[in-house]
Amino acid sequence: MSELIIWGRGNSINVQKVLWTCEDLSIPFRRIDAGMEFGVNKTPEYLAINPNGLVPSIDDAGHLLWESQAVMRYLVRKSKTQANKDSLYPADPLAASMVDQWLEWNSTTVWPAMRPLFWGWVRLKENERDPIALEQNRLQMIKNFEMLNQRLKITKFVAGDYFTLADIPLALIAYRWFNIPIERTDFEHINRWYLEVCNRPGFKKYCSSPLT
Repeated sequence: MSELIIWGRGNSINVQKVLWTCEDLSIPFRRIDAGMEFGVNKTPEYLAINPNGLVPSIDDAGHLLWESQAVMRYLVRKSKTQANKDSLYPADPLAASMVDQWLEWNSTTVWPAMRPLFWGWVRLKENERDPIALEQNRLQMIKNFEMLNQRLKITKFVAGDYFTLADIPLALIAYRWFNIPIERTDFEHINRWYLEVCNRPGFKKYCSSPLT
């Protein structure tokens, strides 16, 4: 069997989504550092794999794929670990639609608010920050988390009563939220959920390093 290759730096939230998925599915892989300080992702060779020049990208026995959440779904669909497969991304269309809904919400609503907040506090120097923009994004994240908190009041996990792909990107965003120096609203149900997802092996192994 050919080895799964993943291009991307370990501190990338999008790469971490894929690494965590591989851990839950017991999929072996080889990771190649790419992006930011590692370069690689703007070379002609890499752009032939992913014309966006972003990470992650994968090569699975010659099948090239990019976009982290597409990669997550692909890995589940081809996995032979049936128990984890059915749990992470259900075969039932109704159950799968709930996973898809929250994955899309993460992409269209939560990450666009969290990304500049994370980038401003972690990757920009103090004199490069825009305090007004940071505060606007902090307030938007509170609104987003109010919605998520209400959801988690009625379900154990984001898409229902068991852990799915929908929990992974939101857990990674929550980790960033809880580890930047901002004022935070206390959300009882998010706190309960977050403590549980942080104990999963994939999170501990790939997603809990200091933010950089």
